[in-house]
Amino acid sequence: MRLPSIQTALRESGRTLRRFPFVLGCAAVGTLAALILIDYEGPPGPTILFRVLFGAILGLPLLTAFTLIAEKRGWGKATSSGVQLLGVLLVAAYTFSVPLNVIPAPLLHMQRLAMLAVGLCGLVVIGPFIQAGQLNGFWQYCKTLFFRILLAALYSATLFGGLAIALAALDNLFGINVPEKRYGELWLLILGLFATWFFLAGVPEDLDQLENEVDYPKGLKVFAQYVLLPLLFVYLVILYAYLAKIIVQWNWPHGWVSMLTLSFAAAGTATLLLLHPIREKTENMWIRVATRWFWVIMIPPIVMLLLAVARRISEYGITEGRYIAFGLGIWLAAMVVYFTISRAKTIKIIPGSLCLLSLLMSFGLWGVFHVSEASQVGRLDRLLTRNDILVGGRVQSAPRAVSPADSRQISSIVSYLHEIHGYDRIQPWFSERLMQDSAGAGLRLTDPALVVKTMGVEYDRIVVLSGRDAYELVADPVRTISLDGYERMLRGQRIRAAGPKPEAPTGEISYRLDSSFNVVTVVVTVEGQVADSLAIDLRSLVDTLVREYGDAGGGIIPPEKMSITAATEKLKLKICLRRIQFRKDGDETRPVAYDADILYSISGRS
Repeated sequence: MRLPSIQTALRESGRTLRRFPFVLGCAAVGTLAALILIDYEGPPGPTILFRVLFGAILGLPLLTAFTLIAEKRGWGKATSSGVQLLGVLLVAAYTFSVPLNVIPAPLLHMQRLAMLAVGLCGLVVIGPFIQAGQLNGFWQYCKTLFFRILLAALYSATLFGGLAIALAALDNLFGINVPEKRYGELWLLILGLFATWFFLAGVPEDLDQLENEVDYPKGLKVFAQYVLLPLLFVYLVILYAYLAKIIVQWNWPHGWVSMLTLSFAAAGTATLLLLHPIREKTENMWIRVATRWFWVIMIPPIVMLLLAVARRISEYGITEGRYIAFGLGIWLAAMVVYFTISRAKTIKIIPGSLCLLSLLMSFGLWGVFHVSEASQVGRLDRLLTRNDILVGGRVQSAPRAVSPADSRQISSIVSYLHEIHGYDRIQPWFSERLMQDSAGAGLRLTDPALVVKTMGVEYDRIVVLSGRDAYELVADPVRTISLDGYERMLRGQRIRAAGPKPEAPTGEISYRLDSSFNVVTVVVTVEGQVADSLAIDLRSLVDTLVREYGDAGGGIIPPEKMSITAATEKLKLKICLRRIQFRKDGDETRPVAYDADILYSISGRS
């Protein structure tokens, strides 16, 4: 195999730049904005850089799609440049919807960015081949993009790994201080410039010629037949076993079944798309049979998905997760009808309809964000009106004690609005502004606990997490914890399942959680040797908190009540839990994650 020379690489890079000037310019601008945001060490505050970064993220797929559509349609250079300038204007218009300070802003801007990005990536796939025909060319085009993405990821990861080791060598061998953020900046440079350039260099130029290609990598069939198909079988057994359980016990389907159903649908659709070009060969007739029966087999899981989501909506209203899950369920039902009744059966319908669905759901009165916010505000309106808190369109202090169930629902909805949408829809209910001044960072949304307090309702910090059958306990963020008797602290630790965790900056301690999520083991290391260890059982503390603040009606949890201490001869430890996430299966509580600050002292330190 002949490797390309440096001159060839430079020539190809120049060709890619001339072919995708707007896309690479967008990548450079976005990468620069991200680097500045990471490097900045001053107080947080409003900046236009977030708008630039978000716009660049969407500009990459949008301008790439416009370029490829122009090439496929045979448009001249002037027309192509004009269309891409239109794309730049569309991106610029979008940036004005992004707040100057995204960090404390509601999450809907992040979620809308993700949905638009998915839709625009779908446009890259379907845009050049949106017209009827050329199914083989479309498949070859998708295959080329898929392999190019994998190759770009491999090259980027290898390049980053090598350069990161070089930076670490400078730090450890020559004493040159290399801040940790330099590694993040290095990854952004590689991802934003190298990976983008490398990917674009492999996009086929003559898209019409792809219709004549017959190349089918054998590895794709092996992957689909011996990896995806067994995975599909496992999903199928679980789904139909759960369906049998529902019928026997006559219970509503569990909300989590939505994730498994969508995973089964995604794996099955990917398998069928990978095997599509060889389905007509005599030795592969089973593929045609499998394709036909796959959509029939999908009918019961789709019904389960829609029933599970509908149940959650009837109990807790619409959220973004439920809206998207229900929308995908309807889309799957439409695909079942199309592939079982239609005679055309073009595979273009799958990426094309998903692209359209993602874009349509991301904005408008029918969109996921407007509908979800309206649903939750409507629920809050009814709860407050029922408890005589919202009277004549104004909030007043509750005239009587609010039931634990209503208190929990009110707290959950206000927390949801705080995290996702903000308080604009409920601001007219209050005489005071639901914003607080944060020194150096501008205005921030008022803490949901304080908003609920103005209603005369005790804030319940055990809330149902949006779109999931999970709960959480949260410590009072206003109150402080005592540091007396402890020398150091690991802040903001996310403690999950078993497995080693990152060591402290000093390399003195590490920790891990056992498979039951109940026992956290902290290990002290001195000069590379284990000097001491301490196992702490968190289960009794979790059960006590759930019993006291869950079933008893909730309320603000003092940080000291969510703390546990232990000590050995060498180690003195205090784990201050800030957040406990858990699931409920009947009366049983199953923790799944902890957010904690870990205070410790090590005796005999040299």
